[in-house]
Amino acid sequence: MVLAKSSSERTEILFGQHDVLEKWKQCAFNTRNEIDIYADSGSSLETLGFKNYLEILNYLKKKGVRIRYITEISKANLQFCKSLMGVIQEFRHLDGIRGAFGVTDDEFLATATLQEIKPVSHAIYSNAKQLVQVQKHIFETLWNRSILAERKLKELEQGMEPEFFEVINDQQQSTELIATLANSAMNEVLLVLPRSRTMVSLYKLGIFDQLMEASKKRIKIRIICPINNENGELVKYLHSNYPHINILNGTEGEMGLFLVDNSKFFISEVREEMAKEFSKTLGFGLFSNSISLIQSIRLFFELLWKSDELNEKLKDHERLQAEFINIASHEIKTPIQSILTYSELLQSEPEKKQTNVDAIQRNALRLKLLSNNLLDMTRIQSKTLVIRKEKFDLTHLVSSIVEDFGYQLKSMPPDSIVVMSFSNPGQVFVEADKERVTQIVTNLIHNALKFTREGKIAVTLRKGKEEVEISIRDTGVGIDPDIMSSLFTKFATKHHSGTGVGLYISKSIVEAHGGRIWGRNNSDGPGATFAFTLPIRAPEDLSSLQ
Repeated sequence: MVLAKSSSERTEILFGQHDVLEKWKQCAFNTRNEIDIYADSGSSLETLGFKNYLEILNYLKKKGVRIRYITEISKANLQFCKSLMGVIQEFRHLDGIRGAFGVTDDEFLATATLQEIKPVSHAIYSNAKQLVQVQKHIFETLWNRSILAERKLKELEQGMEPEFFEVINDQQQSTELIATLANSAMNEVLLVLPRSRTMVSLYKLGIFDQLMEASKKRIKIRIICPINNENGELVKYLHSNYPHINILNGTEGEMGLFLVDNSKFFISEVREEMAKEFSKTLGFGLFSNSISLIQSIRLFFELLWKSDELNEKLKDHERLQAEFINIASHEIKTPIQSILTYSELLQSEPEKKQTNVDAIQRNALRLKLLSNNLLDMTRIQSKTLVIRKEKFDLTHLVSSIVEDFGYQLKSMPPDSIVVMSFSNPGQVFVEADKERVTQIVTNLIHNALKFTREGKIAVTLRKGKEEVEISIRDTGVGIDPDIMSSLFTKFATKHHSGTGVGLYISKSIVEAHGGRIWGRNNSDGPGATFAFTLPIRAPEDLSSLQ
């Protein structure tokens, strides 16, 4: 029976099992790009007598047709569904399916078959554009509500928890759910807290006690939360005592998130911020174990975490830069002021000419070292610092530098008693940038003098088969533990003077030569030792700082 017909468009009702199956086969073979199939477990068409059903689907797959399939997977049709999965990549489960239909590029066919009822050979066919589009929209809606077939199969075969999605409006239930999730963690907890007060409230409720216990079992906990005076002390306490709890400063929001072990999550809106009871701050919540939702939420969290982590680094960089500018300004001002003062004294006290000239020269050299360091830092960052190699005696070079510092020690204040020594192993020839090696040794000795008020600074040169090691050992205050991990980064300093760029520059120059540099506190006494190596013959391909 033809219901409607206009030019090439037609809609008709088919009677008889043979006509229905033949029409389905015709629609399948007409498919050019995609076919979407929706069928309950009793309407697989295989059960309707279509014995080559899988063969046709396999033919469409080889033809390059996109096949999407929705059915209700149960123990009764488990094996057939596994067979379908071998052919169809986009295969999903949906509870409560009734009837069956298929929609292709230009046609659709819908049967009136109901599960557990003997198949009735009635079907509606149409190639009317509007009806086909409506049917496509219906399938898309059902597709978005369905779950991956693999998930349902695991539920049936492995006894996995069925996928659920719950809307929770009971505030007390939401609070209890948060406590349950915190207590159930086995591997990881991800938290987004929209207010600083939310963190404090969770701490008072005992939720953070559970998280702290979990962290002792090496369960990783990451929290994004605004940090201010309200929760600042709590954050410091957690950072200091629980290394597996990481907290980043986030922005205020309206929604909170709790994701546990990549298996369950709870999202809730926050309202009534001034409420004394935590539960009253919660609005509606969403609780689910949906894998697809968890993957999306985790992606969102990771993006948020990376963004906040970058913001933290930028803030630290801005702080370090501000400190560097203050220190550099002071470092530049001090020798300039000294040069001006001693220049005036040179005019007013001619009898102290040599003393004043020495002081001017010492401060001019200090100013030169500072300016060179600042220029080199800029060159390193712009990758324009060039290494020019030549063959020279390293022993003679280091000996000359130590001798120059020895002259400086004689002019130091009498309360600064430092003895400098150099272990001379004889001639050691290397191919390196002589000026840059001088800069490294000068920086390291200068640092040793800065942190050593009295005692000894020992410079040692040891020759190996392939490399030579230069070490500078002092008996000063040692390396502050707070900067040990960032020792060779820019602006790392705990001294009232110095810009914190000398070690950063030295490391870059040493590595450009193919060497290594390190620093550590002395294990057998006070002070620290800094050392670096240079190849006896530098690699020819390292001609510039990368």
